[in-house]
Amino acid sequence: MSVTILLVLVVIFSFAFGHLLTRYVSRYIALSGAEYLLVGLLIGPQVPPRLMTHDSLALLEPFIALLLGLVGFVVALHTRDVFRNLRITMVGLVSATFVLLIVAGAMLFLADRLLVPAPGSLHFEWEIFRTQRHALVLTLSTSHLWMSLALGAAACVASPFVIDSAARMLKASGPVTELLHGSATLSQVLAVIVVGVAATTARSTDTATGVGLSAGMALLTAVVVGVICGLLFTLFIGQEKDAVRIFLATAGAVIFASGVGTALGLSPLFVNLVAGITVALTSRHTQRLRDELDRLQHPLFVLIMIFGGALWAPVEGWVWLLPIFYIAVRYAVRRAFTRLTVRVVAPSHVLSPRIGLGLLSQGTMAVAIGVDFSQRFPHYSASVLTTVLAGTLVSDLWSARSLRSVLLDAGESAHDSLPASTRRAS
Repeated sequence: MSVTILLVLVVIFSFAFGHLLTRYVSRYIALSGAEYLLVGLLIGPQVPPRLMTHDSLALLEPFIALLLGLVGFVVALHTRDVFRNLRITMVGLVSATFVLLIVAGAMLFLADRLLVPAPGSLHFEWEIFRTQRHALVLTLSTSHLWMSLALGAAACVASPFVIDSAARMLKASGPVTELLHGSATLSQVLAVIVVGVAATTARSTDTATGVGLSAGMALLTAVVVGVICGLLFTLFIGQEKDAVRIFLATAGAVIFASGVGTALGLSPLFVNLVAGITVALTSRHTQRLRDELDRLQHPLFVLIMIFGGALWAPVEGWVWLLPIFYIAVRYAVRRAFTRLTVRVVAPSHVLSPRIGLGLLSQGTMAVAIGVDFSQRFPHYSASVLTTVLAGTLVSDLWSARSLRSVLLDAGESAHDSLPASTRRAS
């Protein structure tokens, strides 16, 4: 089967299935992305008949970059309203930062012992203390550092979509619901920024970008490209009111930003996040654009999950400790530090003692970060995708029930329970 036909079939399936789920199913249950990961695995190169081979996936990298760019752009359009509430901003950013740093530290510790550094990475050693027979030496590989930051960024992500879906089913509203939604949105923004900066810094050598950019210049280039694309979109649209033309202009801006970013070895997620924030701050069409792109969320997220499953490759031996520790550390830190942050920043604003349990669902953004990083750093593709996909799937087991309990305990729900079939949304 040709790559073109295969891509058309995957896109048609994603849009059709996503439309059916959005129209007929999402009003009754919170949807899960696990089934799409399974579809991707079944059509990927790991399972016969291997409808998608490694070569076909390599040819589809520009399309995958476009999908990642759209994800970053959509997330950026939802950030403007969140930053208006200082308490939500502080809780969301501080709690997500704690999760990111602690999970990244745990992953760095394990990576240093389980994984071989990528070729060309820098190595550092610091002698902490020495005795006559022994010495404590701290070692660090830059490639392990970038991988750990990417996993930390994926871990800090929570899904605003599942929170909105559960809130609609429960008819929940109030300070806890608002804080959960705002914190989830900000966690996605923080994660994209961190993984974008990490990827840009790591790829700022001659062999990475091909143009000899320093770390600072590469990061500045990513920001400038995103800002220019956002401003060009705003100028091009002007007073345009036709929804089709606005959508086509958006697609053009995302394609251009993703293409330039990929050519320079930059993250299309990060470049389009900057472009989307620029549009959100400068365009009068932000709300209409959000409404139009929100219709594409299910097909877009379905495609990301399918490609995430198709790109997955199994790891061996002790490397399985990475997803195990990722899941355990993320759960403990998200639960503890979200509660601590709320107590410090908004002690009288939110009274729920289990607020952190409402932010366990990871959603498609975590998978997008894993796919984005694996595209930039194929040496760690199997380790990163295994860890992120395992974390996303395991969070399905308890995230919806935990979110339900948080909203019910807060007294913000008009119902006593969620349907028994409720699961995590993408």
